[in-house]
Amino acid sequence: MSDTLLKNCTSQEQLDKIIKGQERKFRWRDDWPAMEAALQAAGTAAIAAHENKSTPNQPQDPA
Repeated sequence: MSDTLLKNCTSQEQLDKIIKGQERKFRWRDDWPAMEAALQAAGTAAIAAHENKSTPNQPQDPA
């Protein structure tokens, strides 16, 4: 579930919206806290991956 929801997650605000949307659907479940933690971890990783990908490698000046 979290892979498809979070694969394009690029900011903490976007992650918060995703988690709130999932909470509306699943908060009644006993395992919601574990699901929320998994979403948070996967979202944080997706954001970090996006930030690493979006920062271009700066060529170093040989001089």
